[in-house]
Amino acid sequence: MFSNYVKIALRQLRRNQLFSLLNITGLTVGLAVSTFIALYVWHEFHYDRFQPFADRTYRILSTTKFGSDEMYMTGMHESFGREIKRLLPEVEEVVRVSQWAGQVTLQSDTQHQFKEVGLGYADASLLPVMGYSLLNGVDPKTALSAPGRIVLTRQLALKYFGTENAVGKTLLYDRQHPLTVSGVLDDYPTNSYFQFQALISLASMPTLGANTRFIFEKPGFLETFLVFRPDANAAITAKKLKKVSRNVSFKDDKSTYTLEPLPSLHLIGRGRNNPKQVLYVFLSIALAILVLAIINYVSLTTARAAQRAREVGIRKAAGGLRRELIGQFFTESFLTTMLAFGLSVILLFLLFPWTKSVLKLPISADVLNQSAYWGVMLGLYLACALLAGSYPALLLSGFRPQDVLKGSGSPGTLRGATGVRRLFTTIQFTVLIGLLICSLVIYVQMRYLQFKQIGIDRAQVVALSIDRSIAPRFAALRNDVRQWLGPDRVATTNTALFTYQMMTYLIQTKTTKKDVMVNAMTVDAGFFRTMGVRWIQAPDGWPNRAVTRELVVYNQALVKEAGLKMNGSPSRQSEVFEGEMVDGVVSNFHNHSLHQTVDPMRLSVVSDTSRAVVSDGGYLLVRFDPRTDVPTAMGHLRDLYNQHQPTTPFDYYFLDDAYNELYDKGQRQARLFNGFTALTLFVACLGLLGLMTFTVEARTKEIGIRKVLGASVASLVTLLSKDFLKLVLLAIVIASPIAWYVMNRWLQDFAYKIDIEWWMFAGAGVLTTSVALLTISFQAIKAALTNPVNSLRSE
Repeated sequence: MFSNYVKIALRQLRRNQLFSLLNITGLTVGLAVSTFIALYVWHEFHYDRFQPFADRTYRILSTTKFGSDEMYMTGMHESFGREIKRLLPEVEEVVRVSQWAGQVTLQSDTQHQFKEVGLGYADASLLPVMGYSLLNGVDPKTALSAPGRIVLTRQLALKYFGTENAVGKTLLYDRQHPLTVSGVLDDYPTNSYFQFQALISLASMPTLGANTRFIFEKPGFLETFLVFRPDANAAITAKKLKKVSRNVSFKDDKSTYTLEPLPSLHLIGRGRNNPKQVLYVFLSIALAILVLAIINYVSLTTARAAQRAREVGIRKAAGGLRRELIGQFFTESFLTTMLAFGLSVILLFLLFPWTKSVLKLPISADVLNQSAYWGVMLGLYLACALLAGSYPALLLSGFRPQDVLKGSGSPGTLRGATGVRRLFTTIQFTVLIGLLICSLVIYVQMRYLQFKQIGIDRAQVVALSIDRSIAPRFAALRNDVRQWLGPDRVATTNTALFTYQMMTYLIQTKTTKKDVMVNAMTVDAGFFRTMGVRWIQAPDGWPNRAVTRELVVYNQALVKEAGLKMNGSPSRQSEVFEGEMVDGVVSNFHNHSLHQTVDPMRLSVVSDTSRAVVSDGGYLLVRFDPRTDVPTAMGHLRDLYNQHQPTTPFDYYFLDDAYNELYDKGQRQARLFNGFTALTLFVACLGLLGLMTFTVEARTKEIGIRKVLGASVASLVTLLSKDFLKLVLLAIVIASPIAWYVMNRWLQDFAYKIDIEWWMFAGAGVLTTSVALLTISFQAIKAALTNPVNSLRSE
């Protein structure tokens, strides 16, 4: 019996090629999108699930209140972990790790010397606790147990040592401190909270120079993870941390401590901008596209019901049972869905490398090897087949043979199915128009963030990294660049602009005793002119008087936070902070993304940049003329740099690129959203094309009679199109308020946001109506131009 079902189903697919193509294509797109989104969401929700002790590993979080505000810190002093190990027996292992060591020069030989980011420091316990394995090297338990050891990732080992075994070889840290490679890490999953290029043993930090030793000794540097014994209670232990902290250097009696489970850090850890919400949005889109594909299948199948009514009537008259007919139609649904599922998997594998390179989604192909993932996919396929086949099977199998064989017109079930198809079409275009409105709002908001004036001119500016080793020759390099481009195009700062590498500290106002979180950076006098930062109140004698001492400059946000009333010259104001007078005030400028407001900022303006800026590393900011040939100019800048420091790598970045990088994740998500919206449009148009095709077929004789009676092509196109266009217009009315509500909620996450304008709704409506009209006009015009003689003799 089943083989007969399959044969009949294959015959139906082959006989109705257009119908089959539309159904399979729609389901393929729906399943491919759902499979891809499921892959992405699975990856995100399974962060750090692979660690052997993930279910009993926690990170310590410190919370301190400053007035009405709470400040969360994950960095602890290195002594905190030691005290926990000593005082809390329920803690099986302590892992202290820092995933950021700044920008460091590593060197294996004179030909392999690079500035690296992504270096970290860690206890020896990190590798075994997190389940990392070594391709080469000693036991993971001892790879980071002694000073002077470094573990490389496979990529970094290949970069410095090629195909040679890197274990036992030496890398120079900061060109003077030798580190021995004790292991090479195997590739670890991309869905790991820990991301680094290399790990240096934590015990090495005091030996890597005065600056690194200072960082090691100061508070707030190390994330501290606790692995509990199986019978321990994490909630009880969290209450003991306050007592433990009393024995820790740099203790803060105001702080309270909580524990965050390791698997939760990626999605709900403190400081995360609710990435779960984005995942739920993507899941909703995946479900919407899949539902639209299923709706297409149901609509097209029921639209063809009249063609199959006689088949059902004959089979029932010959003794066929309803359950047999239901089995037949379910077989067709399962076969169609199986073909679509197979094609969607092939499409997923073909597009997987492209999505990684273009969309930059950090998804490892290892997810595709997990049986649990494919179990979910199999369930998705079965659910899709059942949903797509249920209504058509029940509808078609319910025909009464006496109604369809005596030619008394369409069965009542078909007349009811027409209303269902109209409902489905309205739902399809409601979802589509809603997504289009959301896409427009997201696009305009992201454009607004990227091109809004931010108070500082970042265009055509390159930030040249200046290592502290060049400090004695820095003035000569800066003067050479000034002579080449002019003094107004060169500035110096100790901060990497548009990155998160900015010094921040808390300071209390002298009068109100209010604690203020302040960003701090050191610049030279040329910074304001070169970067277009506007003065609100310049220092006395600026710019004619030379800078002979360190000037203190606040931005407007800090002036407001401090409650400073600027009446007259800043130098005549009373002290705002203990022992500090303000010399000038500048307008607010952003150094971070526009997701947040401008932070209070203190700028120290110095004259001796070689000592005050470059001694710990800094940046030479060079502005090119907009007409400059950038590759040629960068070559000349490299030559000038190499004249003064040929042994240190020439390292730079463009401020525009760094600023755009702040929005990179949002841009990727916007591209994904727009891509899904385009696919939704495609699926909806497939369904509309199919329905229009069958509408034309059903009204072939009517069209012929109208043409014989003198109907014009335009009137026939209008006749065939108006019912569908009414549904599209109804969908616009339903979708617009829903989309406005959703996007208005989404925009609340931005400190700077656009207004939702009327033209966004109009644009989505016009685009949808135009595409729908083009889709249905294709078949309508074709039918209207057909010779009426052929139409009237068609059966």
